Amino acid sequence: MHVVLKQRHPQPDPAHAEPAGTEALRLASLLALGILDTDPEPQFDRIMDLTARYFGAPYGSVTFVDDHRQWFKASTGFTTRQDPRPQSICAITVDQRAPLIIPDTLLDPRTARLNSVLGGPRVRFYAGVPLITDDGHAVGTLCVMDTRPREFGDGNLEVLAQFSELVLSELRLRLALRDLEAMAHTDTLTGLPNRRAFDRTLATACAAPPGDPLVLGVMDLDRFKVINDTLGHAVGDAVLRFVAEQIGALLRPGELLARYGGDEFALLLTGPDALRRVRDLTTDLPQHLRMPSGLRVSVSLGLSSAPTPGDPADLLRRADHAMYRAKQGSQTAALDLHTPLPPGRT
Repeated sequence: MHVVLKQRHPQPDPAHAEPAGTEALRLASLLALGILDTDPEPQFDRIMDLTARYFGAPYGSVTFVDDHRQWFKASTGFTTRQDPRPQSICAITVDQRAPLIIPDTLLDPRTARLNSVLGGPRVRFYAGVPLITDDGHAVGTLCVMDTRPREFGDGNLEVLAQFSELVLSELRLRLALRDLEAMAHTDTLTGLPNRRAFDRTLATACAAPPGDPLVLGVMDLDRFKVINDTLGHAVGDAVLRFVAEQIGALLRPGELLARYGGDEFALLLTGPDALRRVRDLTTDLPQHLRMPSGLRVSVSLGLSSAPTPGDPADLLRRADHAMYRAKQGSQTAALDLHTPLPPGRT
């Protein structure tokens, strides 16, 4: 889900409350941000520190509220990073999707019995502004608190809203960087992970402690140049997408397929049944490679296996070598088990 953030500042009014049945959509908007349970980041800490200093507030937070808790991305004065949602003043702000000013928390029945008011920091004053996504869901707040009752006029509320815009700008930047990262690791034609993404995943898998074997596959489309030259590149692109879809449909969660080059795909399987799974795939694969147009696609698959920890370069060399053996022998697949190969084509 792509989330675009904006800020709204209507006055508190029951009419602004989240319509019934939309909590699931609000939570989806929150999860799409990818912000929950992330490490502290200096840009959010600086905004929070600047906000608290400007208002002379001993407490404050950049808070996100999910279905059961409030979680602090940045905070001033607090030593914990989360509280149960029923004990959260920020949850009230999120629920009403409008700024919330409570000059004296002991005089407000919504907050008078909360733990943070009666104990702990003994919050007596609260001012918070909701952070609202473009689809209208409040996902969190920027707030300041004090241990004594305070007034908070319209001018202060406007300044707090401007500080909240800084939070939203940082969230937008995080989303943009995440999208760029995804684009950098995705093949635009097939939608599969690309070579860079596969190599990174393979390196991580090979660095795992001793355990189940890894199985790496390198797959090359047979006579693909002939298809491109005789039927055109549009048909060639359709073949690549078809192969990606068909093989992807055979995989289970945790099994990785990537487009590794022009007409080359890479496969990574892990777990105790990886070898059995790859044998099943090589049996099933030829039956799934006839296109609706009637064009039959064939592939040559080279496989290598090794226990962890392993050497990614060695696995790739052996799988590549096995693929050429499969192609020369007109086989669908050839498997190289635990046999190192001298350095060659990578």
